[in-house]
Amino acid sequence: MALSKEYKRLIFGIKLKHYRTHHKLSLQKLSDSTGISISYLNEIEKGKKFPKRDKIEELSAALNISYEDLISERLDNKLSPLVELLQSGILSELPLDMFGLEPSKLLELLSNAPSKLNAFIGTLFEISRNYDLRVETFYFSVMRSYQEIHNNYFEELELAAEGFLKKYKIDVTTPLSTRKLENLLYQEFNYKIIYDSFEDQESLSDMRSILKPGGRSRPKLILNSALNSRQRAFNLAKEIGHAYLELNERTLTSPWVDVTSFEQVLNNFKASYFASSILINRKSFLIDLESFFQKPKWEPNILIDTMRNYNATPEMVLQRMTNLLPQYFNFKELFFFRFSNVPFSGIYRLSKELHIAREHTPRGTVLQEHFCRRWLFISILDQLAYNQKNDYETTELGGAQIDKYYDTGEEFLVLSLASPLSPTPGVNSSLALGIRIDENVRTKIKFITDDSLSTKLVNDTCERCNAINCKERAAEPHVYKELKKETDRRKGLVNYFKK
Repeated sequence: MALSKEYKRLIFGIKLKHYRTHHKLSLQKLSDSTGISISYLNEIEKGKKFPKRDKIEELSAALNISYEDLISERLDNKLSPLVELLQSGILSELPLDMFGLEPSKLLELLSNAPSKLNAFIGTLFEISRNYDLRVETFYFSVMRSYQEIHNNYFEELELAAEGFLKKYKIDVTTPLSTRKLENLLYQEFNYKIIYDSFEDQESLSDMRSILKPGGRSRPKLILNSALNSRQRAFNLAKEIGHAYLELNERTLTSPWVDVTSFEQVLNNFKASYFASSILINRKSFLIDLESFFQKPKWEPNILIDTMRNYNATPEMVLQRMTNLLPQYFNFKELFFFRFSNVPFSGIYRLSKELHIAREHTPRGTVLQEHFCRRWLFISILDQLAYNQKNDYETTELGGAQIDKYYDTGEEFLVLSLASPLSPTPGVNSSLALGIRIDENVRTKIKFITDDSLSTKLVNDTCERCNAINCKERAAEPHVYKELKKETDRRKGLVNYFKK
């Protein structure tokens, strides 16, 4: 991958500083031997200037290295991880300003402490190779962090959605139908909409949407005909988001096949947020949430009814709550999970994770461990599989449960929705919103004291849990035993040295 001029200046500056310090030359001494001012040398080493050929020749002579070695983009082993970082494209792709970072300051940091920083960079790349982490995985992690530091609430997108509804005189008191969304895409944004079962392309059978850019003709949005009406509505609204917000840098498929830049990930998030905001209007949903929390008794069908009333998918309903609960109800400590499961396989795959306010438990990034089977987002998948096996008519389940940590007593109100993962046959999905229970939550959610709301003792994973005689245990607590052994050793050492 060819490096930009900015990064070439940076590498040259790092090499110059590396050779200068290796020869134990101060900036003053190098300036005296080359006739180049100290201020200009300083700007070269910081990657701000790239000298002309005659000055490079003077520098190479003073440092006793060849001209070719000095201008080469190759670095020795101590500095080579930096080139790998630059060639990865990560620094150029990430909008560092979103996190209050100026690119020039970051480059200055790289040039000021290259050897120590490169050891750290090399470690990160080694970890990424060991765990087969790709660049897009890094993009998704950055996107998740960006959501978390903003409590997953973005006023500018809320206002854009409300502006859209007003501009096109959309009645927010009734659900936005797929027909209305199709007409908007066709009439206002010049799209052609096609439904396809992808029968002739088996590898595409689980695709939800594909966009064929228009060029001189209408762009074609191809939707999987197996999608239900709520999934169609979301994909149509999301496409409107791309068009209305003019998000041109984007992926063309859902789910993604290729992700080539962070801007694609960011724009996908913006379009999805916009879609949820026009389908689940902020003002209407806040009124419904207030009414929901004021109910003295838990109503088992309320989540399903809410989903249907807004013509929204399960994920949209719970994700919309993560947008609004921190901002308007001061519920600051939330988590959101999405799991998939092949019925009766015993394998539950986490495919989406979000934490608001802190990286609290449960932690979804524990590798090669078994989630506690008592969490509602796991048990509701088992219940759905049981219903399907026995031919019950219920294809969607909603539930609530208080999950209490076995060791710390920390409690979460967990709201969960489970349904078949359309259009992927033979796979179920569960969505979960966890609200950490504190005095504010107890005050605002009346049904939390309802006796019909069950409480289960839980832990993160079976491997970390010391619960005795747990019938749901899927693995032995070897991690817990190792940690306890280390703790006991420390106590033993303290007692030993007291003798």
